[in-house]
Amino acid sequence: MSVFKDNSGGIVFDDQYIVTHQVETHNSPSALDPFGGSITGIVGVNRDALGFGLGARPIANVYGFCVGDPEETSVLYRDKALTQPLLPARRILEGVIKGINHGGNQSGIPTPLGFVAVDPRYRGKPLVFAGTVGLIPRKMHGKKMSEKRARVGDYIVMTGGHVGLDGIHGATFSSEVLAEGSPATAVQIGDPITQKKMSDAIVREARDAGLYSSITDNGAGGISCSVAEMAKECGGCVVDLEKVPLKYPGLAPWQIWISESQERMTLAVPPRSWRALKKIFDRHGVEASVIGSFTSAKRCVVRYRGKRIMDIEMKFLHDGRPVTIQKSTKKASNPWP
Repeated sequence: MSVFKDNSGGIVFDDQYIVTHQVETHNSPSALDPFGGSITGIVGVNRDALGFGLGARPIANVYGFCVGDPEETSVLYRDKALTQPLLPARRILEGVIKGINHGGNQSGIPTPLGFVAVDPRYRGKPLVFAGTVGLIPRKMHGKKMSEKRARVGDYIVMTGGHVGLDGIHGATFSSEVLAEGSPATAVQIGDPITQKKMSDAIVREARDAGLYSSITDNGAGGISCSVAEMAKECGGCVVDLEKVPLKYPGLAPWQIWISESQERMTLAVPPRSWRALKKIFDRHGVEASVIGSFTSAKRCVVRYRGKRIMDIEMKFLHDGRPVTIQKSTKKASNPWP
């Protein structure tokens, strides 16, 4: 049904339902903070299910842990001066197990399937896979639930948790080598209970009532990605960053724009539906805020306290990066033992 174009992949299950599936890795964050890295991974892919089509219900979690031998006691370091030891393999394994367990249990989502692979070469950097299976009706009220489109004039609504410094550069850190300067703030702070309430408000009520026209999660890049991606569906957007709920004062506009703080979804909401949607979220104890609107101006405009701080053509924003043609050469390597 869908692959590599929505938050999760979609597979036709039967005449009534689509099954969604998404898996991602949280390797470096889990090496730095095993519990925080893995719980962030699992609640993140729960949101990928919520962000498929008009919202799939997360029904099962899966995991995969590739770690060093938990009985190994040798010490490795992440700096050349040998002053910052890596966490022991056993602590990493125990931490990622607890993170996946807590994320699923507190969200009411079972975790029936996974694997653990042990090899000494994972000692320097573990691989931590987190995945979620979702379920969504193929049609509802005559509408295909796998299709979504933000419309001109729709409110940009951010719901769920607040924005903080945790998660700044989180996505880039996930692909970097764990080193001396690896920032602790790159590991987001997961709050599965808030996400559970948000999820229930969306897939149990707001979705079935048809109160929004598009939805996606605030993962890598935060609202800078979610809003910009949804703006492609209609042609443009205007965002007022001072309307974004914050965990604490003092954040710079660029930090609000790119923060990957957890438990947040972005919705495109017709103005006529806003009050009804807000009542649902209020009843579930989840904050929802209008932070802008979708336009047809073919530009992404970001303002902060009345000052325009960004104004970029949508075409340049999405397609302006020069494409580098990479070349590869075949090199002999030792076979896997």
